[in-house]
Amino acid sequence: MSRPLIPLKAGAVIFTLLWTAWMMWWSGSFSSANVMILALCGAAVGYLWYRAMRWQFERMGMLPRREDQAKET
Repeated sequence: MSRPLIPLKAGAVIFTLLWTAWMMWWSGSFSSANVMILALCGAAVGYLWYRAMRWQFERMGMLPRREDQAKET
């Protein structure tokens, strides 16, 4: 794990937790099936958010591109 990605990964985890908690509160149902489905959806949303933000930050030049990282090693 490279150092520039640590804040981005931490942000993705926080986003995932907040999104999942919000969806559970909004649905109002805390059955085990609902919690499991929302946890899986939260993980998917968090991963997609991480990929989108990484792509955007690489595009803006705030993170090194993957091709540049491969050349350095």
